[in-house]
Amino acid sequence: MNSNLSELHAVDNIAVLTIDNGPKNLLSEPEFIDRRELLSWLDENPQTGALVIVGKGRHFSHGADVSRFGTTESSALSEKLESARELLRTIEDLPIVTAAAINGGCFGGGLEVALSCQFRIASPKALLGLTEIMHGVVPGMGGMERLYRLLGKEKALQMILQGEMINAQDALAMGLVTKVTEQKDAFEETMSFVKELISGKSMAQINGIVNTINRAAHGVEDPSKGCFEAALAEAGKQ
Repeated sequence: MNSNLSELHAVDNIAVLTIDNGPKNLLSEPEFIDRRELLSWLDENPQTGALVIVGKGRHFSHGADVSRFGTTESSALSEKLESARELLRTIEDLPIVTAAAINGGCFGGGLEVALSCQFRIASPKALLGLTEIMHGVVPGMGGMERLYRLLGKEKALQMILQGEMINAQDALAMGLVTKVTEQKDAFEETMSFVKELISGKSMAQINGIVNTINRAAHGVEDPSKGCFEAALAEAGKQ
């Protein structure tokens, strides 16, 4: 499925979403895939246990096209950003495993996309940063709050205010990425990583575990209610 600035296809029971827009995979439109089309595709492929997001070529995404800053009316820009924020909230709350395979530059909106995933696997030469401060703006797709939840107040403030670009090993040490690959390209190791997580598990198990963690993060009372019963029922059908 092709949508906006990306392409979505299945590799066995793993969905692969590829950002594809020039050498830097710029997010010239913040909503890089139509949210409803993504959800429709997942509904049509109920066996999907994981989603891997990757950038085509050398880079994950350098974020917004800064040459277009100031060329869009404020109301239209707010609408575009809200659509992107809703898309990333949707990815964040999917009941499946999600991971970003990060090669090269992962800046601004690109890192905001990666932060909506549960896991981030980086190549040795990856660089990551919320660099919007350098262009006179701030992250607009929910990246600031996600970075805070991941790293804590002090690290998040410093990284955002300084527009720091963090290399892969430093990102690993601070908890920004899950692991750094030994290979130059992060995609294959990311696929292996998520495949290992979901291998041998039923969809009821995957959905129940991920949904419980998502609900707990949102403060839902008794977030795992009914999950054991659903998994047991599915196991009984096998």
